[in-house]
Amino acid sequence: MICAKPIVARSQFLCAHPISSPSPTAAVSRRRSSPASVKMSAKQIVEHVVLVRVKPDAEHSKVKDMVNNLSGLASLPQVRHLTTGPVLRTESPSLAFTHLLHARYASTSDLDEYNAHPLHLSAARTFLLPIIDDIMVVDWVSDDFHGSVEVAPGSIIRAKFLKLKENLSEKEKNEAVNAIKTLKGKFSSIDQLTVGENISQARTKGFSIASIGVFGGLDAVKELEAQPEALNDQKDGVKNFVDDVLVVDYAVPAKSLFNA
Repeated sequence: MICAKPIVARSQFLCAHPISSPSPTAAVSRRRSSPASVKMSAKQIVEHVVLVRVKPDAEHSKVKDMVNNLSGLASLPQVRHLTTGPVLRTESPSLAFTHLLHARYASTSDLDEYNAHPLHLSAARTFLLPIIDDIMVVDWVSDDFHGSVEVAPGSIIRAKFLKLKENLSEKEKNEAVNAIKTLKGKFSSIDQLTVGENISQARTKGFSIASIGVFGGLDAVKELEAQPEALNDQKDGVKNFVDDVLVVDYAVPAKSLFNA
C-alpha cells in the first residue's frame, strides 16, 4: 500500500515495502494475477479496500495526520471515490484492524496510476507505514455495478472477505460468489452491493472473495441483523467452501474526523 521505480504493482496499496522490511524495492516484483489491463464497461467499477492496524502506542497527532493525508488522496484525478477512517467493528477470529480505506476507480489502469502517483507514495512513506503494524489489501472488479460511485456521508460500509478452501473448482467458487450476490435481492436494507474475486496478490492474507454492502445508516444495518434466520441461510450457502471469514463495518464520515 514505496517503490524505488516508477513501475508499480497494482496489488500494492500505497505501493509500500513490507512493514517488516525497510527495503523499498521489495514490493516492485509483486504483481496481480489478472491481465495487464481490464476493460471496464459502463456497469463495472474497481473496488479497493485497505485495512490497517495502528500501533497501540501511536501518538494521536500521527493518527490524525495519517487519516487527513490519506483522505486528501481523494483529489487525485484517477479516484472516483475515497473515504478513510476508524472502523466500527471487526469480526474475525484472528485479525483486528483499526482503520479502513475504501476507494473506487473506473479501471484497473486508473488504480495503477493512483498507486504510482507521487502524492500517494509520499502519504504512505511519511504518514502510514511508520505507525501501523498490520495491513491487508483487496482489489476487485464489480461487473454488475449499480448506483452512485460515491458513497454518501453517514452511510455504513460492510466489507466482507472470504478465504476459500484450497482446490475448489471454478463451479464451487462461482457458487460462493453467487451466494453473496443474492443478498441484495433478499435484504432491502442493502442499498448497494458489489462482489468479486480478489485481483491482488500481495498483502491479501489469503482472502480471495470480497464484497461491499452499503447501508443508509446504522438503522439499516440493525434491520438486516434483525433477520438472523435469513442471514444464517446465506451463511449455509457458502460455509462448505470457506476456511475463514472477515467482516468489517465502517461509517463514512461527513469530513475528515480530525479537521474540526
